[in-house]
Amino acid sequence: MSRNTKGEEMSAGCPSDDPVRGESVLVVHSAPAYRCGLALALKESGFGVHESDSIELSGGMEWDACLLHVPSDDMSEVGGLKQIWPSRSVVALLTDPTVDDYRSALRAGVEGLVAHDADLDEIGEVLRCALRGDVRIPAAVARALAERTPAVPGAPDLSVCETGLLRDLASGRAVAEIAKSSGYSERHMYRRVQHLYSRVGARNRSEAVAAAARWGLLADTGSGTESAVHSGGPEFRRAGGGG
Repeated sequence: MSRNTKGEEMSAGCPSDDPVRGESVLVVHSAPAYRCGLALALKESGFGVHESDSIELSGGMEWDACLLHVPSDDMSEVGGLKQIWPSRSVVALLTDPTVDDYRSALRAGVEGLVAHDADLDEIGEVLRCALRGDVRIPAAVARALAERTPAVPGAPDLSVCETGLLRDLASGRAVAEIAKSSGYSERHMYRRVQHLYSRVGARNRSEAVAAAARWGLLADTGSGTESAVHSGGPEFRRAGGGG
């Protein structure tokens, strides 16, 4: 077992002194300073590196693994990426990842997840494991994942964002309206909705809402209650109120 800087045991088979040389890595991050610093460190470790500030602008780049910055617990972009390139490795860079974030990311198909502010050695370790087909997670997270089970039998383990979006759809709100109130583009919101449909095994809104009701995910949704997004970032909250 290897250990991180906090002494936690990690998955075996990923020695930090044995980089996967020659593999090409795509670093996707909107902050140029962070992106360039990470890319430089990876190049010094023997990786081939491409950079992009968004996955949409990375067309034509050849890569074996993608380090993708995910600004919230919304894994729709990750899921979409894995649907297009299922054989390529994706590692999500997330701000203060929780156990639920690890679960959502793994269900979306990622090969790794690491804190956005982790040191370069730790990010490199997670990346090397992903390229070998291994997933490196903290021991405490692994134990928590093993102990937890979905609250509703038969229901997929949806994130807070996904549950909030289901409730918005159940309330009859138009996708364009949800996008506007959430601070997303309409195009991006349609992608999120389609990814949500695939997560719940539905072909359309009616099937998705029926499944959510069957699993009890709409139980505390009442008139005048809707899911919204904090103005400071794309994280859903529940805001009650009349009207």
